[in-house]
Amino acid sequence: MSGVFVLPTLSQESLLMKFLPVLGRVLFAAPMLVFGFGHFGSAADMAGMVPSFLPAPTLFVYLTGVLLVASALGIMAGFKVKELSLVLGLFLLSTALLVWAPQLSTGGQMAFSAFMKDLGLAGAAFFIAHFGAGPMSLEAKNTD
Repeated sequence: MSGVFVLPTLSQESLLMKFLPVLGRVLFAAPMLVFGFGHFGSAADMAGMVPSFLPAPTLFVYLTGVLLVASALGIMAGFKVKELSLVLGLFLLSTALLVWAPQLSTGGQMAFSAFMKDLGLAGAAFFIAHFGAGPMSLEAKNTD
């Protein structure tokens, strides 16, 4: 068996398996928190990226900042995780399609990277929306 790496078997009851969902939630939501606060600090710059059919671009940037911060905090804490993740996933998917996709032919590597990032994060958000918070969460405490 030399040269073969074997992963340990992880049962649902193992300590590691209990910590993985909370670790995943925090690692997923932390960038959302940073992105959300970034909306408040750079609202004027970001307003130019809001699709032209949406009214009040600067207000829209602030509102999406609130959405990102609130979603991140709720997901980290394990509160309303399915609902917040679904909303966040829809927001990320719409950002990929409405903000970054139109720039793919002219925006260079940054537009492509941002498009792919938002697609990947939307996918992760939908995955979390399906499976929920996990055992170490405010939701789990309310069912105990």
